[in-house]
Order: sequence, then structure tokens, then C-alpha cells
Amino acid sequence: MATTRRGSFKDLNAFYVFGAFTVLVIHILGFFVQANNDYPGNYDLEALSLILLRFGRSLFIFGTGMLLFYWYKHKPMDWGTFWRKRWHNIIVPYIGWTGIYTFVKLQTFAPDVFFPAFFNSLFTGSSFYHLYYIPLFLQMNLLFMLTKGWLERHLKLPLLLIAFVLQTLVYVLFIHMPETGLLLDVNETSPLYMQALAHGYQSAQNYPYMYVFYFLLGAYAGLTPDRWRQFVKKHWAWACVICAGATLYLAHGFLVKTISYGEALNIFSPLYLVYTSSFILLFYPVSAWIGQTRVCGGWFAQLAKHNLAIYLVHPLILFLLESYVIFRLDWSAFALMLAMFVVTLPLSILVYTHKLPAWFKKRTADQSPEKEQPAYRTFHAG
Repeated sequence: MATTRRGSFKDLNAFYVFGAFTVLVIHILGFFVQANNDYPGNYDLEALSLILLRFGRSLFIFGTGMLLFYWYKHKPMDWGTFWRKRWHNIIVPYIGWTGIYTFVKLQTFAPDVFFPAFFNSLFTGSSFYHLYYIPLFLQMNLLFMLTKGWLERHLKLPLLLIAFVLQTLVYVLFIHMPETGLLLDVNETSPLYMQALAHGYQSAQNYPYMYVFYFLLGAYAGLTPDRWRQFVKKHWAWACVICAGATLYLAHGFLVKTISYGEALNIFSPLYLVYTSSFILLFYPVSAWIGQTRVCGGWFAQLAKHNLAIYLVHPLILFLLESYVIFRLDWSAFALMLAMFVVTLPLSILVYTHKLPAWFKKRTADQSPEKEQPAYRTFHAG
């Protein structure tokens, strides 16, 4: 771990690359699971793989919390500069791609059709697949701004345990919410607090309160990196056992149908919370080791820099492949999946980095004096 907090933070590069790969894989698998009649394959294996890889969001949020607190720990903050960086690096590209996806869905620029859908998608991230993560990421940055000083003083392991318990209680509350009948008759004429409750229940995955534990876990790691590394080292064997046990329980429950497909997909369940948390402990030292290797470390660092490109563009590439290409190929489902992954990854980076604004910005940067950029300038570092 760097002592000066300058330069490139290498521990999480493999974390972010693996997280981006899992996001891409589950969107490919999701298509083939739904289209199993048209593209027959091993449905159980495809569905189970999708279930076991649905922790990409949690990995990203853990990493966001860790890097924000690592880079800015006990530093006086210029919040104007902080948000300007996010405006240029995150928000502007997100606005542009939301416009692209809104048009792809609607196939029209008619103002009365396009703009209501565009502005709704902008705030909800609903324009395509999973873009709600960008507004969620920005909310996490806002949470960082509001809690930085307090967490720097008070974040300890007991607080993490409390957050874990509260996260579980929120899940239990939401699971039993339909049974109360409380939200059955909520509509636009209902009191504002009831509309807010209904919205918070229906769109829970879009808001930080469903991910606070992972954010705080990352914050703890960033604030006390040496203690975190010792904690991981001390409990790594237990993390392996717990992760393997949770994996087997999920797999067995799904295959013998004691856990439904929908239940197994729920990343907010206590079981998945344990599964993901143990995976973070299990994979962190692997990621740190990869980051230090001479050859692999460089490759993973380069791929990690393109996280936003992969995240924003891959839905468009997959949509085009699913709509116009793969049905023309008489290949097995597995061969199609592999081909879609191999093609989508470089195409996403190529399309994002060669669109006109990014190309112009790169040309300007290339003509400027070269200077070291800290890791927090990238998307994945927050």
C-alpha cells in the first residue's frame, strides 16, 4: 500500500476488471436464459452461473468506498473541484449515452416523446439495462461528502457489524412489505410520504440504503489499509470456507428447487450478503497480488481505466448483436456467448474512446505536458 497516497493504487485493479467482466457476462447469460427455446443450452448451468455472478454492483461499491476514503483521508476538501471532476468524467458521458439509449429504444426524436423519457431515464438510469448504477455511484459520492468527517472519526468494526445487521433488517422489512397491504392502493393522489415509501420499495436497488454495508466496508478498508490487510490475512481461510458453503447452498437450493430462480437472484438477501462479503475477503489479496505482478499488473491497470467505457457502451453492443447478428449464426449457445463476450469487450472500449468528444479531449491531453494522474481521476476510483 502506498504511504503517500500518490500515484496508482494497484490493489483493486483486478477487482474492477473482474467486476466489469461479471456485469458483461450476466447480461449475456440473462439473454440466453430468457431465450432458451431459441438458443437451447444447459439452462440450469446458465441460470446458476448468472446467480453466482451477480455481485458486480457490490464489488464496485466496496471499491468506491475504499478508494474515496483512501485518497481523501483526512484531507481538506475542495468540493467544487471534487464535483467538477465527476461532472466532466462521469455525468457528461452518462448524459450523452442516456440520450443515445433513449433514441435506440424509442426510435424518434419527437420532443413530446423523446424528452419525457430522456429526463426520466436521466434521473433513474432506466434508459438501458443497468445504467441506474451511474446515479447510484453519484449518490455514493454524495454520501461520502456528507459523512467523510464523521466516518473518519468513528468508523470501527462494531459499526460495520451494526450496518450488516441493519442491512439484513431492511431486506426482511421489504420481503414482508407486500403482506401488510400497506402499498396496495398507493397512487398519485396518495400522501407524499406514502408515494415515497412505495417508490423506495419498488426502486430499492437504485438507492444507497441497500448498499450501505459494502460502502462502509470499503470506507473501513480505505481509512485503515494496514489494519484491513491484516484482517483479510487473518480471516482469509474462513472467508474461503464461508464463500464455498454459501456457493454450495445457493447452487443446491436452486437445483433442487428449494430456492426459486427469483429468490436466488436477490443480491440483498442475507445469504447473498454473506456470500458477497466473503468473496470480497477471499478475492482482495488475489487482486492485490495481481496488481503487483509485472506483466499482469500492467494489463489489469489498463483494463481498469476503461471501466466506464465497458459499463456505458456494452449494452448497445449487446443489443445490436442480439438483434441483428447472432440469429444468423448456426452456432451453439456457448459459442455465441463466448463470441459475444470477446467482441463486446474491445468494441465497447473502441466506441467510447473514439467518439468525437473523447477523441478531441484525448488530442488536447496528448498535446499538453505529460503529468502523473492519481488513480482517483478514473471512474472506478470515484
